[in-house]
Amino acid sequence: MSATYVAVEAASEVTGAAKLERPNFLQLAGSRRAENGWVLLRNLGGRPLRVRAELLAEGGNRELGAPAWHEVAIYRTDAGQVAVALRFLRRHAQDLGVHRAKLFDTLDAAASWLESFDTSADLAVEFDVADRSVSAACVALKAAALRERAEAIDRAYLGLIGEILFRLEADV
Repeated sequence: MSATYVAVEAASEVTGAAKLERPNFLQLAGSRRAENGWVLLRNLGGRPLRVRAELLAEGGNRELGAPAWHEVAIYRTDAGQVAVALRFLRRHAQDLGVHRAKLFDTLDAAASWLESFDTSADLAVEFDVADRSVSAACVALKAAALRERAEAIDRAYLGLIGEILFRLEADV
């Protein structure tokens, strides 16, 4: 069962935090600001991206029992740029996931980056092809399973991105 969602709820007046009522509900943001309007976006291996922005849309494509999924958030900065936070998360609690944050001049540039993103870049290969104790047949089977997992993650990601971009375009 898929729990793809593209959702942004009205911000709580007290905390400024958004509340997601139903994980499979789709809608666009009216406005969501962090404290004083600043948003801090994680970036693996680099400094976080700090922007003064409002949330346009966010969503995730977590499926029941899936080992990994993506979450994306799109912001419009006060300067008119578009900030994108892309997270690749794994089911294991000890794994912090992979966080990417990028800043674009236009929504079209951000959309192009999201559409062309290689989802297999963050997949972990859970076997060593150089291990001589593993038969070639076993390596081939594990490679086929990895490819199947990569294709499933890619399909779910493209569905999520397509839905977010459709909702953003429909709202313009």
